[in-house]
Amino acid sequence: MKHSPNSQNAKNVASINDQTLFKLNTDAILIIDHVGIIQNGNAASEKISGYSLNELKNQSFLTFIENKEQAKACFANMMKGIMSETRIQLLHKSGKQINCLVKCIPINESDFKNGLYLILKDLSMYDSLISKYRQSELNFQIIAENVQDVIILMNQQRQYLYVSPSIQQMFGLDSQTVEKLLQKDPFYYNHPEYTELLEQSYIEARKTGNPFRIIIKILHKEKGWVWTEVKGTPVFDDENNFRQMVLVVSDISAQKEKQDQLEYYAYHDPLTGLPNRRYFEKCLTECIEKLNLKGQTFSLILFDIDDFKKINDSWGHEIGDQVIQEVANRTQHVVVEQGIAARLGGDEFIVLLYNCHAEEEVKEVIHKLQNELLKEIVTEKKTIEITNSIGATICRKKHMSETYYFKSADVALYEVKQKGKNQYHINYS
Repeated sequence: MKHSPNSQNAKNVASINDQTLFKLNTDAILIIDHVGIIQNGNAASEKISGYSLNELKNQSFLTFIENKEQAKACFANMMKGIMSETRIQLLHKSGKQINCLVKCIPINESDFKNGLYLILKDLSMYDSLISKYRQSELNFQIIAENVQDVIILMNQQRQYLYVSPSIQQMFGLDSQTVEKLLQKDPFYYNHPEYTELLEQSYIEARKTGNPFRIIIKILHKEKGWVWTEVKGTPVFDDENNFRQMVLVVSDISAQKEKQDQLEYYAYHDPLTGLPNRRYFEKCLTECIEKLNLKGQTFSLILFDIDDFKKINDSWGHEIGDQVIQEVANRTQHVVVEQGIAARLGGDEFIVLLYNCHAEEEVKEVIHKLQNELLKEIVTEKKTIEITNSIGATICRKKHMSETYYFKSADVALYEVKQKGKNQYHINYS
């Protein structure tokens, strides 16, 4: 597979998923290349910095940061694969310093040199809340009771000192339940899978003095487990002794649902609901890794609908789409327990059979597939009969590329086409 140059990769990451996340995200997001040069950013990055995107582009991100050494260290760690969050002071165009929590995320997890997302969270509001709390517990309570997020104070023993009233609305609790909550063990309402993460984050923040931010599930009285974002900030006295932990809990279930939808559409064909080429390539890569490491062979079955163009020409694309959908459903039914079926585009489909190495096994799946696809397809206007040409390959050679195995199946399909279609051919690769 071909890869574009590093700087081009960083500039061309504006996929549908990325563009949508840019628009929805209220945090500033900058795209930087492997040496820290800004390639792009979202609207929030203009708002938080005071600079336009044109002014930000092609500048080192360090240009806009006060504590440069700390930022350099964070960036260097990221390039080594060490993911962390750190506080920085962003220099606004007006000269004002803005406290931010910065995090680097690689665009491509397998190659950090393809560029990174630099996410800047404005901490002004939360710093202000903490500052006001230090000045006056009464002032803090007034603020806490008038924000939508849930604010929680916990002492050294992780006992609840305060929970803002907004918890009732966010998690569907009544006042009596909240009172009982204060008597429960810490993190009682958290999903058990995330208790260790939350406890470790709490301990680390208390030890280092650094804030933390995690995504966990918390129990809602009516909705069940809902996704939340928990930000924790340790508070110390003048002698640097730990006093309290300020936890700010936000309901991000709607945002998470939107993110899950975006991820689904990024990996699935909108017409059939089958995995698309992108998802298929991801699964194929995983199978190749298992073949290389464990010798676990697999097989590919590539097929299309014979003379599909005639269906579209005779009955229209709407009927053609119904045929494609039915073929997808039947294919998925045949291979559901043995592998995955994907639509590559048009009338072309591919099946990936996990841990399949014998020709008889492949033939058995092909025969089932042929029998299903030979059945009449009932559409709105006509009952249609189709045939399929099938090319397969049993993948046994190690350390070969995705293209190599795919081409072997494609060659097998070509052999069938040369013989007059409506048959199958199996290669070894």
